[in-house]
Amino acid sequence: MRATIWALERLGASGRFLSKRIPANYDQRMERPQQLQAHRRLISITLWTVIPSGLIGLCLLALSHTIHAAVSGTSHRLPSTPAGFSLSIPTPRGSLAEPSTPLSSLTASPAPMRTPTFELSVIMPPTPTPYPFFQEPLPPADGQTRALQVPILMYHYISDPPSGADRLRLDLSVRPSMFEAHLQYLRQAGYETVSLSDLIFHLTQGHPLPPRPIVLTFDDGYRDAYEEAFPRLRRYGFRGTFFVLTGRADEGDPRYLSWEQIRQMSEAGMDIQLHGREHVPLSGRDEAFLFYHIIGGKQSIEAHTGRPVRFFAYPASDYDQHLIQFLAGYRFWGAVTTIYGADERLENRFLWPRIRIRGTDDVGTLMWKLSFLK
Repeated sequence: MRATIWALERLGASGRFLSKRIPANYDQRMERPQQLQAHRRLISITLWTVIPSGLIGLCLLALSHTIHAAVSGTSHRLPSTPAGFSLSIPTPRGSLAEPSTPLSSLTASPAPMRTPTFELSVIMPPTPTPYPFFQEPLPPADGQTRALQVPILMYHYISDPPSGADRLRLDLSVRPSMFEAHLQYLRQAGYETVSLSDLIFHLTQGHPLPPRPIVLTFDDGYRDAYEEAFPRLRRYGFRGTFFVLTGRADEGDPRYLSWEQIRQMSEAGMDIQLHGREHVPLSGRDEAFLFYHIIGGKQSIEAHTGRPVRFFAYPASDYDQHLIQFLAGYRFWGAVTTIYGADERLENRFLWPRIRIRGTDDVGTLMWKLSFLK
């Protein structure tokens, strides 16, 4: 713009200069008056030709600088695809999935002429790859069919119920003194605790089990599992399997196990398995919902303990065929229900039954429940 003003001022100055060089009585002294008119016409044509041309040239020059700056700035600001990022949820092994397509990038192709050309493509925001998790295949079977009737006991609270507790809370609460009486009986009767993985290895490959195996499971991951059950299990040399809700640990809910307590229990030999992120029904859910609640919880436990999560306890024993297929697709080894019984086979490993221990079950009731299976 300054160049335009400067040109106009120069041209205006030239016009004034020419007008000053022509005397006032020039027309009277000219032998041919037409010559004066010719000079004036020449000046007029010159002004009308130079001014528009100069303005157009200045505009083109400014526009070229603007385009060049835009192209340079765009090429420097283009985002690149971060390494280790993906746009798809990982698919279970054995299922079909399209290979992930790398993100396109915005590039400017060199222009053979002065006008730049662009190749534009959509850039999708990257999604971080979820934390890696264990996906262990089921141990290869040796071809021999086996079946077990190992009692899998199901506990919930190991604590005195609070005053004013409702019927459900009373039913789920085994007093610490009664729990210790259970452990004393099991030790005297010759029972030895095993894990659910031990049952799988026996069913697939015939790994030996103790003469009187038993599995002690604890659902929900309440705080009393660390304060009451954990020290008593260690005292009697027993191993417990704890199905925890990882969302409670994430939020630091004081009623439930913390991640530090879970880590200590795992390092002491307790088996930490999954009950979900939250205690919500999982039947009829889509893939994304199941991935969040199950695989997300599996990742959390494995990240804090460094040990694989192989088994799942259905919240409220709510399940369907789609949920079973989901667990099998992500290489879970099995799952437990609240169905009463003790029938463990490889074919029904996602529907293994258990024996519920109620708040009113004393040692005599426990003995009756175990003998009833025989």
